[in-house]
Amino acid sequence: MRTTPRHARPKPRSLRIGILVTAGAVTTTALSLATAASGDPSAPRVTQLGLGPGYLTAGQRASARLEISADRCVTADRVTVAVRDDAGRNLDFPGAESGVRLCPSGHTFTSGAREFPAGSYTMFGSWQDTDGVWHPLPSITLKVGATRKTEPEPEPTPEPAREPRGGGPSWEPSGAWKLRFSDEFEGDSLDTSKWNTGWFGTGVTGPVNSAEDACYDARNVGVSGGALHLELTGEDASCKGKARRHTGAHVNTMGKFSYSYGAVEYRARVPSTDGEVANWPALWDTGEFWPRDGETDTMEGLSGEVCSYWHATDTDRGHCPSGDLTGWHTFGHRWEPGKITWFYDGKPVHTQTSGVVGSPHYLVMQNTQGSFGGPTLVPADLQVDWVRVWTE
Repeated sequence: MRTTPRHARPKPRSLRIGILVTAGAVTTTALSLATAASGDPSAPRVTQLGLGPGYLTAGQRASARLEISADRCVTADRVTVAVRDDAGRNLDFPGAESGVRLCPSGHTFTSGAREFPAGSYTMFGSWQDTDGVWHPLPSITLKVGATRKTEPEPEPTPEPAREPRGGGPSWEPSGAWKLRFSDEFEGDSLDTSKWNTGWFGTGVTGPVNSAEDACYDARNVGVSGGALHLELTGEDASCKGKARRHTGAHVNTMGKFSYSYGAVEYRARVPSTDGEVANWPALWDTGEFWPRDGETDTMEGLSGEVCSYWHATDTDRGHCPSGDLTGWHTFGHRWEPGKITWFYDGKPVHTQTSGVVGSPHYLVMQNTQGSFGGPTLVPADLQVDWVRVWTE
């Protein structure tokens, strides 16, 4: 039975630093601070799954969203999201929720809306037990940028694409490779003989997983100036029976092209703000039966960084190299039996040898936002100059 890709619940990073702080979320296995401090083994174990947003624009009204769960069902008298400025003043989101039932299945609290002046704030969720004790949860930094122009500045036109004239990827341009698939995104429309514009459907579809805050709309996919444009907007949409806070874009080659072993390379320009990857853009491939067939994230914007990951039944590993995130870059990977090597601008950055399988994969490109994304920036494009797949 086909299952939905988890698409980057980055376990290695949360283990590495204890708390994965993203501009739109916090993922942690820590207890709420007050519960942990009490040392009471009978106290409920409350886990914060997500907190956002982590980035706003001054003058923009927005709500906070807190995702929490408990190891057993317990009633919280109130749940709220608090905000403190540098002087310690309270600037909390309005609308605390009362009589909340916290269970292992999780609960999502959405506050009322408010706006903030430009600056940096400490933001944290908190729940109150029936004895009146407040339990603060891990905090994140809420960044509020200056008011943006009504009309965003136009994106630079991409440099001319390299023509595929044989050879191979940038890290090994030998004649031993055979070009199996390519799209240079010339002209003014998407080649629908190669790409689908939705996730298991057409029109408004998605999301890929429960951590995403956006639907996908085929109208947000465009080709112009020699590049593919996948736009994320702040428009509300409804998909899979739920209202979402953003509308993104998604294309894939499911049913039209797949490959096993070889090399994939993209030339792309990720959305960015203040030196971080904005939103949750991704260039990846996966099989028909996830996670058994595996998932290769060639490039994924996680917590404001450029990352690469391999996800499979028993393996969830990745790497986030540092470097310049602005402008155009190449992202690629080489997939061999039992081994995947990722490349950033033609240089190897990460190798995976555990749990690698060889089931056929199709290509996926998307621009969305959610619990593991970076600062929210709308409207914003993920631009792709070209994508190429070779086999030996």
